[in-house]
Order: sequence, then structure tokens, then C-alpha cells
Amino acid sequence: MRFVLPLLLAAVVGALAAGWIVRDQLTRQQAAAQRKQEQAFTEKIDEQKRAGQERSSELARKLADAQRPVAPATNQIEPRTPPAKPLPTPAEVVQQLQKMNPADRRTKHRVVHGLETLVDLGTASLPAIQEFLVRNEDLEYTPPPPPEAPPRNEEETRQRRLRTGALGNYFQPFPKPENNFPPTLRLGLLEATAHIGGAEAETMLREVLSQTARGVEVAYLDLALEEIAPGKYRDDILKVAREILATPIAVDESGAPVSALDKQSAGYLYAILIKYNDRVFVETAKRILISADGKLDGYALAYLRQVLGEQAMPIFLQAYKDPRVTDPMEKAAIRDAALRYIGSNEQADEIFREMVREGVRDMKGKEFMDFKRYENLFQPIGSLARDLEDQPVESIKARRKLLGEVRKESGDLLLQFGLTAIDRRMAELQEKREKATPQN
Repeated sequence: MRFVLPLLLAAVVGALAAGWIVRDQLTRQQAAAQRKQEQAFTEKIDEQKRAGQERSSELARKLADAQRPVAPATNQIEPRTPPAKPLPTPAEVVQQLQKMNPADRRTKHRVVHGLETLVDLGTASLPAIQEFLVRNEDLEYTPPPPPEAPPRNEEETRQRRLRTGALGNYFQPFPKPENNFPPTLRLGLLEATAHIGGAEAETMLREVLSQTARGVEVAYLDLALEEIAPGKYRDDILKVAREILATPIAVDESGAPVSALDKQSAGYLYAILIKYNDRVFVETAKRILISADGKLDGYALAYLRQVLGEQAMPIFLQAYKDPRVTDPMEKAAIRDAALRYIGSNEQADEIFREMVREGVRDMKGKEFMDFKRYENLFQPIGSLARDLEDQPVESIKARRKLLGEVRKESGDLLLQFGLTAIDRRMAELQEKREKATPQN
């Protein structure tokens, strides 16, 4: 054992010594390699500097040669630079805009370029723009859509009526000015005038407002004048909108085809009244809501609903009971306006109950799997689930009570299944609201 210990100690010491020797050798080798890399890098930098100096000298020689005058050859023809094309005047731009072909697919790009050119030319463009506007002419840049084929069945007829006419006016969104491309030359020039700005532009726009009878122009002028002088002409805009709506001008007396924009004239104007929550026109809207021959004004109905809200229920109830309204789909539009307030308004609840009773009666005598047997119940029952997320707890409870009344009207299995699904959703929302509402 006394011999093993010294041997082990010697082995350990030897290993340590060898390690230090190897480490020292590696350190020296790494230092040498690093010096070699640094020397190579320095030589490369010096080489690049020399190459750069040579290129600079060569470039200097070339520039000096280029600057020395050279006698032209006797038979050499000097190239001529074509004269720069002069910029068009504002009057020329307006003339070009009048010659655009709506059928050309590049027309939109060229129109935008022309209008932006007028804006870039600034106040110098205003006389040419005014000269065109006072002539009361226009050019539509959007070609009219091709005529629709006759509806093939009753469903297509119904869908088309929902898109057009009084029903379309109620169920479809109000038209609004295009924010990317003006559909006519006049509208584009009005927009360009607003972008040019200044007192002269403001005066021009105000004059057009005092003379126009087109709803679409009033809508564009509203935006234009708001851009130049926010709030200053709001009362003037509303006054003109009310006047045109109260005494609509026949735009087709000459027999000329009426543009799609002018057919929507009232829609643009009602949208302005709703935008500013104007209630001055309410009495007029009540008067023209139903015409002497029983036709419904869908725009007026939508305006009254959006401006008055639940306060419009007496108007809706009167229209609903008006014997002149016999068209089932126009009746449905009035019901739609009223049913938005079920659960919070007793008059709306009564219309709901009446519709359910009529729908249950219509189910009788029809095949069990014929889903048309339920179509007169779609509107009232669907209204139970409308805007639930926006309803207070008390309104949700009242709607669940109305749903319970429907259950008692019919034991139809499919109807009961649908009612159960709606009630489950309403119950979940009611519970969620009650948990979120602190109890007193």
C-alpha cells in the first residue's frame, strides 16, 4: 500500500503537468493562428484600398476626358432632345373628362388622374370647374347594369321586390356617396373643389347647394362642405334635404331614362336626416308614409324607426291597421319595424300575438313535412331572438314570456323543438346578465 500511494500521486502530478504543457502549447498555437489571420485581414484591407485608389484615378481620367471639347465629325448629326410636353390647362382637363367613354375599362383610372390633376393645379382650376357646373350638365361614368331577365318563379319575384321599390328601400341599407370613385363628372368636380379648398371653392359649393334638386348631389355637397367648413352649412344641408323630400321633382318628365342615382335620390336625403338625427321632418314623414293608393314609403318607414326608436310605435300601429295597406309584403315591412320593440312595448307585443295566431291558423291543413306551413311564423318568432345581446334583462324575461304563450298556441313537434332552442339561448343570456348585474 505504501508503494501504491506514491505511484498514484506521481500519476496525478504527471497528468497535471502534462495538461499544463498541452494547454500552453495550444495557447501558443492559437495566438500564432490569430496573428496570421490578423495579418491576412490587414493585407486584404490594404489591397482593397489600392484597388479603390486605382478605380478613383480611372474615374477621374474618364471625367477629364469627357469634359474636353471634341470637334464634331463633318458627317455626324447631333441628336435633338424633343421639347417637353406642356401641362394641360384646367379647361383642357375638364374637356377631356367630358369625353370619357364609360364602357372603356381604363376610364376610371383616367378620370381619377384628371380630377387629381385639377386638385394639383389648385385654385386655377376653379373657373373651369364652375363653367361646367353652371351648365347643369353631367356625364355618368358607370354604365347602367344590363336589364334583368323576368323572374322565373314566385321566390325570385319576392327576392327582387325585397331589393327594389318600397320594400327594398326599407330592407336595404341607405345609399351613400362613393368614397373611392365618383359615379358622375359633376360629383367628381364637387369633390375636387372641396379638396382644393379656400373661400372661392366654398362659395362655389354653396351656390350649387342652393340650386340643385338631386339628392345624390346634396349628399356629396354635405361631405364637401363639411370638409371645408365643418358644421357651418349643416342647417342649410338639412333644409334643402327636407324641401326636396317634401316636394319630389319628377326627373323623367322628358321621357329620358332615369339614372340609378336619381332613383335613389330620396335614400341619399333620408340618410342625411338620420345622420344628423333630424326630427323636424317627422311630421312630413308621417304624412307621406302611406300614399293615397295605399303604397308604403319604405325610406320614410326606416327614417321614423331609426330617428324615433320606440317612440314611433303609435305611428307603426296606425300604419299596421290602415285598411289601405293590402300588400302582404308591405305589411311585413311595417311589422318588422314594430317587432323590434317586443318585450318592451305592449303595442309591439300585441302585434306579435296577432301574427302568431294568424301563423298557427295557416299551419292547419298543410303537410307535416311541408316547411312552408311555418313561413308565416318565421317573422314573429325570429323577432324574439333579434338584438338579444342589446336587450336589458327585463326585456329578455318579457320575450321568454311571449315565447311561452306561443307554446300554448300549437303542439306541433317541430315548432316546439325550435322554440326550445330559442328559449335555451335566451335563458343562458338572462342568467349571464343577472350574474353581471350587482344586486341591491
